[in-house]
Amino acid sequence: MLGVVVVPLFLILDWVALPAPVFERFLWVRAILTAALALQLVLIRLTPPSRLSVLHGYTFNLLVGTATSWMTAQLGGFDSPYYMGLNLVVAANLLLPWRPLHAGLNSLLTVLVYVVVNAILGGPFHGAVLLNNLFFLGAAAVTAILTARVRFRLVEREHAARTGLLEANAALQRSRAELKRARDALWGEMEVAKRIQTSLLPEDRRAGLYQVAARMVPAAEVGGDYYDIVDAGDGQHWIAIGDVSGHGVEAGLVMMMTQTSILSLVRERPSRTPAEVFRQVNGVLWQNMGRMRADRYMTLNVVRLEADGLTMAGKHQDVLVWRRGQGVEAIANEGSWIGLVADPGPRVRDSFIPLGPGDLALFFTDGATEARNGRGELYGEERLAASLAQVAGLPLEDALGVLFADIGAFRRGEPEDDVTLLLVRRLAEARATRGDAARVEIATA
Repeated sequence: MLGVVVVPLFLILDWVALPAPVFERFLWVRAILTAALALQLVLIRLTPPSRLSVLHGYTFNLLVGTATSWMTAQLGGFDSPYYMGLNLVVAANLLLPWRPLHAGLNSLLTVLVYVVVNAILGGPFHGAVLLNNLFFLGAAAVTAILTARVRFRLVEREHAARTGLLEANAALQRSRAELKRARDALWGEMEVAKRIQTSLLPEDRRAGLYQVAARMVPAAEVGGDYYDIVDAGDGQHWIAIGDVSGHGVEAGLVMMMTQTSILSLVRERPSRTPAEVFRQVNGVLWQNMGRMRADRYMTLNVVRLEADGLTMAGKHQDVLVWRRGQGVEAIANEGSWIGLVADPGPRVRDSFIPLGPGDLALFFTDGATEARNGRGELYGEERLAASLAQVAGLPLEDALGVLFADIGAFRRGEPEDDVTLLLVRRLAEARATRGDAARVEIATA
């Protein structure tokens, strides 16, 4: 591009300094040279870069150097100062991003063309003038070679840096892809674990003299909330609710071990007391969590449904009990958590909560009372008790829906912890049929 612009511009200098007949000849030479350089420019644009691209540099110097050498011969040969234009031809090597070897060869080609053309076509000359001209051309060539050497080193370093950056970016992209695959695989496994966990939860049911309904809303991860409704046979019915510390697969495993242990114990011998079941479950989990090296504990209530109330053991959240005409009472349960000691001993004992026909008990996990609003306030047990009083006369499924809706309306964003609510209502008659549950719920409204 530079040659296409500069070569015609020198006509201005020629027009000022040269006689008319010589100017006309130079005009034709420069026109042909400019056309050749324009054609070369088109070829450069149309062909992709390759190892042969260096030939364009040699072609440029050969064309311009030959034309300049011919014009020098026309003006007196070696004695003519017109040769100075060849210094610009040599200097063109400074603009070409190639190795010092090519800069040297290209400069030598220019000097050889100058010597050959002027030796054949030029007139008489003085040796001192030729020596002077070759000195300046040689100096320009040396400058071009040294500059090309420095420039090529800089280009190499830049290329190495860019190559290193591209490789680092490629490695980063591979790492990101591997991380995404691992994350997707992990989330897939977590999703399977959540489905397994929720699929093990029981459906709402009639349990002897009681109607039981429960629901768990898990957080984003596999949680540790647990509840169960167990028909142990021989007319014995049990419920259980608990919360394993933390989240993740490990907490889910502890929850499932708890469920399996309780189910096996109460079905093996339904006459066991809740305190006995709790102590044996604690022993199993203490041993298993030690094998897992899991630093976990679990709040747990094991409850047996009696004819006139609930026999309960363990340590969990307070139980909220609604009684007709008396409102809601919070009943604390004293005992021990699962997994703190190998044998809780006498710290775990049975306690009894009397329930009359139509009375309603609410078991819950801390995800309900510890839900926070935008101001950082906790939902709390008092709000939960007030909400329970408002829904006590509803069918259990509807009551659960209202309770969860009230907690969700109070909470900001998605739940940070699992939320589990379990409702137990005492039916009216000892020999109630399945339809009695609905009649009792209507009667208590």
